[in-house]
Amino acid sequence: MADNPSRLSLPDVRAAVKRVQAEGERLVGRLRRDTEALVARSRRQVVSELLSTTRRVQADVRDRAERVLHDLDTRRAKISATLESQVGGLVETFSRRLNFASRAEVQDIQKRLAGLERRVDSLAKVRNVPTRDEVADLRKRVADLADRLLAERDESG
Repeated sequence: MADNPSRLSLPDVRAAVKRVQAEGERLVGRLRRDTEALVARSRRQVVSELLSTTRRVQADVRDRAERVLHDLDTRRAKISATLESQVGGLVETFSRRLNFASRAEVQDIQKRLAGLERRVDSLAKVRNVPTRDEVADLRKRVADLADRLLAERDESG
C-alpha cells in the first residue's frame, strides 16, 4: 500500500476489499457457529425445562386423581352404609307390619328348638325311649317289612 492513504491504487483497494471480505466471511462464519451453539444449548435447555414442567404437571394430575378416587371411594362407602341402614330399617318395619319374625327372633327360636331337642333326647335316653332318629329308622324298617309281606302275598296268591 502507498504511504498516502488518499492515493491508493486500484490493486491496493482490491486487495483491501478482499481482506475485508475474507475477514467479514470469517466473522460471519464464527458468528454462525456461535449462534448455532447458542441455539442448540438454548433448545436443549428449553426441552429440558419443558420436560421437567411436564413431569411436575403429570405428578400433580396423578396426585389429584388419586385424591379424587379416594374421595369417591369414601363417599361410596358412606352412601352404601347409609343405604344398608335405611334398607335394614325398612325391612324391619315391613316384617313387623306383616307379622314376620325378625332375624333375631328366628335365631332365638332356633336356639330354643335346639335346646329342646337336646333335652328330649336326654330324657329319652334316661327313660329308655327311642330317639327321633331311632323312631325314623323303625318306621323305615316297618315300611320295608310291609313291602316284603305284600310282595310275598302277591307271589303266592
